[in-house]
Amino acid sequence: MNYTGPKVKLSRKLGINLTQKAHKYSQKKPYPPGQHGNSKRRGKQSDYGKQLFEKQRLRLQYNLRESQMRNYFKEASRLFG
Repeated sequence: MNYTGPKVKLSRKLGINLTQKAHKYSQKKPYPPGQHGNSKRRGKQSDYGKQLFEKQRLRLQYNLRESQMRNYFKEASRLFG
Protein backbone atom coordinates (compact mmCIF):
# COMPACT_ATOMS: atom_id res chain seq x y z
CA MET A 1 0.00 0.00 0.00
CA ASN A 2 1.24 3.49 -0.81
CA TYR A 3 2.13 6.00 1.86
CA THR A 4 -0.82 8.26 2.69
CA GLY A 5 0.49 10.00 5.79
CA PRO A 6 1.72 13.57 6.25
CA LYS A 7 4.06 14.45 3.40
CA VAL A 8 5.66 17.42 5.15
CA LYS A 9 6.79 15.30 8.11
CA LEU A 10 8.18 12.74 5.70
CA SER A 11 10.01 15.46 3.75
CA ARG A 12 11.61 16.79 6.93
CA LYS A 13 12.69 13.26 7.88
CA LEU A 14 14.28 12.60 4.48
CA GLY A 15 15.78 16.04 4.04
CA ILE A 16 14.26 16.60 0.59
CA ASN A 17 11.18 18.56 -0.48
CA LEU A 18 8.54 16.21 -1.86
CA THR A 19 5.93 18.95 -2.39
CA GLN A 20 5.72 22.74 -2.67
CA LYS A 21 4.17 22.89 0.79
CA ALA A 22 7.11 20.93 2.19
CA HIS A 23 9.50 23.51 0.72
CA LYS A 24 7.72 26.28 2.63
CA TYR A 25 7.77 24.38 5.92
CA SER A 26 11.37 23.21 5.57
CA GLN A 27 12.49 26.84 5.61
CA LYS A 28 10.69 27.37 8.93
CA LYS A 29 11.80 24.10 10.50
CA PRO A 30 15.06 22.87 8.94
CA TYR A 31 15.41 19.99 11.45
CA PRO A 32 13.89 16.47 11.46
CA PRO A 33 10.46 15.91 13.03
CA GLY A 34 9.86 14.48 16.46
CA GLN A 35 10.66 15.16 20.08
CA HIS A 36 14.45 15.14 19.62
CA GLY A 37 14.56 16.53 16.08
CA ASN A 38 15.63 20.02 17.10
CA SER A 39 18.59 18.86 19.19
CA LYS A 40 22.02 19.63 17.77
CA ARG A 41 23.55 16.23 18.52
CA ARG A 42 23.09 13.38 16.09
CA GLY A 43 24.50 9.89 16.49
CA LYS A 44 26.89 8.56 13.88
CA GLN A 45 25.10 6.40 11.33
CA SER A 46 26.49 3.00 10.32
CA ASP A 47 27.02 1.97 6.69
CA TYR A 48 23.97 -0.28 6.83
CA GLY A 49 21.93 2.60 8.26
CA LYS A 50 23.01 4.85 5.39
CA GLN A 51 22.07 2.22 2.81
CA LEU A 52 18.68 1.61 4.41
CA PHE A 53 17.98 5.34 4.62
CA GLU A 54 18.81 5.86 0.93
CA LYS A 55 16.62 2.91 -0.06
CA GLN A 56 13.69 4.26 1.94
CA ARG A 57 14.30 7.74 0.55
CA LEU A 58 14.12 6.39 -3.00
CA ARG A 59 11.00 4.36 -2.21
CA LEU A 60 9.14 7.24 -0.63
CA GLN A 61 10.28 9.77 -3.22
CA TYR A 62 8.75 7.71 -6.05
CA ASN A 63 5.91 6.33 -3.88
CA LEU A 64 6.74 2.66 -4.56
CA ARG A 65 6.08 -0.44 -2.54
CA GLU A 66 8.95 -2.71 -1.56
CA SER A 67 7.98 -5.42 -4.04
CA GLN A 68 7.66 -2.92 -6.90
CA MET A 69 11.11 -1.57 -6.15
CA ARG A 70 12.56 -5.07 -6.01
CA ASN A 71 11.06 -5.88 -9.41
CA TYR A 72 12.40 -2.67 -10.95
CA PHE A 73 15.85 -3.44 -9.55
CA LYS A 74 15.80 -6.98 -10.97
CA GLU A 75 14.78 -5.69 -14.39
CA ALA A 76 17.38 -2.92 -14.40
CA SER A 77 20.19 -5.26 -13.35
CA ARG A 78 19.21 -7.68 -16.10
CA LEU A 79 19.43 -5.03 -18.84
CA PHE A 80 22.66 -4.04 -20.50
CA GLY A 81 23.97 -0.47 -20.28
